[in-house]
Amino acid sequence: MRRSFENSVVIAATRERVWLALTDPNELNRWETTDAHLDLRSGGGFLYEYAYGPSRPGTFLVVDPPRRLMQDNLVFHHNTGYHYINTTTLEPAGDGTRLTVLVEGYGDSDAEQWLLESMDLGWETDMRILKAYVEWGQDLRPRLWRGLRMGLQYISHGDGGGIRVLEALDGGPAQTAGLEPGDVVTTLDDTPFDDFRGFRSLLERYRPGDTATLGVHPGGTGELQRRKLTFGDAR
Repeated sequence: MRRSFENSVVIAATRERVWLALTDPNELNRWETTDAHLDLRSGGGFLYEYAYGPSRPGTFLVVDPPRRLMQDNLVFHHNTGYHYINTTTLEPAGDGTRLTVLVEGYGDSDAEQWLLESMDLGWETDMRILKAYVEWGQDLRPRLWRGLRMGLQYISHGDGGGIRVLEALDGGPAQTAGLEPGDVVTTLDDTPFDDFRGFRSLLERYRPGDTATLGVHPGGTGELQRRKLTFGDAR
């Protein structure tokens, strides 16, 4: 099982410019958050609030401008709190800056693997948004965060590809479509995918209100069935 992940991107700007975008609340609200509160010092607290997804509170462990930022993040899932450490490093890369984020401290449970895969993709997407904001002044959030609601939690299945359902939330589109914990989904509108990332990549073509057909193996071993799911709106 993975217990950490790392993402990296090169941004055509100085370390000072990238650091400002990462640590100034007014800047953060233009590309990542809806409301950011930062006590930017070692031992200081932070709270990031987002249009999509839960808030992220925690404590700064290291504040070393414009080189390194280390944070202790508190993440809640089903009323259980988990702590993860993310280390953000800024290094010169030619005329620009290489930004690297390492997040570690995950356990082997299904819940923590879901958090790992979700946060891994979230950080990668945020870094794409940050790059566009710093280099071109563009806010890609409306394009990249579609606001699709499925009411579904899942992880990569691993054995044979696809995703394994952990939970279909009461009254959500996934439950309405008949999905249950343990089901394995391997196709989306007849297009196969390998894992969590592959599934999320295919979702980029859909909007709230669209209907898609999922290829589902009930309980992970049953005969392939087709289930129609209509996406809700998370906004």
